[in-house]
Amino acid sequence: MVLLIAGAALAIDQLTKAWALSGLGPSRTIELAPGATLQLVFNPGVAFSLGSEMGPPLALGIIALTLCLATWAVVRAVRGADMLATGLMSVAVGGAGGNLWDRITRADSGPLTGEVVDFINIDWFAIFNVADIFATLGIAGFAIRFLMPGSHKDEPAPTELSA
Repeated sequence: MVLLIAGAALAIDQLTKAWALSGLGPSRTIELAPGATLQLVFNPGVAFSLGSEMGPPLALGIIALTLCLATWAVVRAVRGADMLATGLMSVAVGGAGGNLWDRITRADSGPLTGEVVDFINIDWFAIFNVADIFATLGIAGFAIRFLMPGSHKDEPAPTELSA
């Protein structure tokens, strides 16, 4: 299940980036709503353009984090997290993998120096992509689910007391 969900998230991300690369150009912007546009940008940083000045050390950190998350998601799937928690972490792994794929395949000045394709621009927030959405929502959803009672296979859900 982990590989299927993570792979689907990565594929959806890469398909949307392929569309952005072919449908948007340096001078083409599509307005979605006031303050929200589609605009092609190449981001050397991480999610939401953070850390853009850090270069390869940041990429190595991202690779390490992605591998840890992927390993952890597989272990949790086998050991204890329920299906929803495992699915949410798998979505996060797919998102991280989508941006990691960009960083590896778009490198031209050395290993891991590739820039990530971003194209969703919210004026008051940031420019980001579908992988950022998957990673952020997957981790946030997992954290919320993990804190809920009954989210572990070996932990029974609380029962209501009758009066």
